Amino acid sequence: MQMLTKGLDVGFKDVDLKQGIVTGQFAKHNSKDLGGDISEQGVFAKSIMERGPKGSRLMKFLLDHDKKMVPGVLTDVYEDAQTASYEMKAGSHNQGVDFVKMVESGIINQHSYGYVTMKEMYDPNRKANILKEVMLLEVSAIQFLGMNPDTTRIDLKSEADAFFYLEKLKRFLQTSDCTDETLSKLELEFKSLELLLKPSKDTLKELEADQYKSLINILKS
Repeated sequence: MQMLTKGLDVGFKDVDLKQGIVTGQFAKHNSKDLGGDISEQGVFAKSIMERGPKGSRLMKFLLDHDKKMVPGVLTDVYEDAQTASYEMKAGSHNQGVDFVKMVESGIINQHSYGYVTMKEMYDPNRKANILKEVMLLEVSAIQFLGMNPDTTRIDLKSEADAFFYLEKLKRFLQTSDCTDETLSKLELEFKSLELLLKPSKDTLKELEADQYKSLINILKS
């Protein structure tokens, strides 16, 4: 069975920095995402009972779906009619400490989850695939991602948001006391995002130059 992922950008519900306790929302029910899926309330119920913190504790909390990046452990996973949420306790190891610092600085502000579909059906009236039961394998904190159009997405919604995130990441790299390993990974992300946004930045400079020339011509006339 292949693991699938879905993302949601709603930030964190609560953060206790001193205790390293973080709560957040990782899924939204009854809303069609960009993959054409709608999850029903109870879609995670069996997994939460069997694999969650009160079951076998096989469900993991990861960073960016990376099995080598485990900042802490899930202490609660639950869902209601609208959403699915979690509570986690960050560890005292470097990954846990760095994770809390990145949450505090807003570098990490989105969520995703890895799952395997167990029961689904297509609804022609809603023109969507209805997820009725999935095996929830892990919940991930994500630096920037989003599949659900009902929520904001800093990486896709607007270039202005992407530039804002780039500046925030730049400041974090300049001032943070995170471990070298974390900073190296964030620096690679910074360079990748900067390269991705370079065409937009160059276009903006060209437009500003054209506007300046137009202003000079007006003043000369």
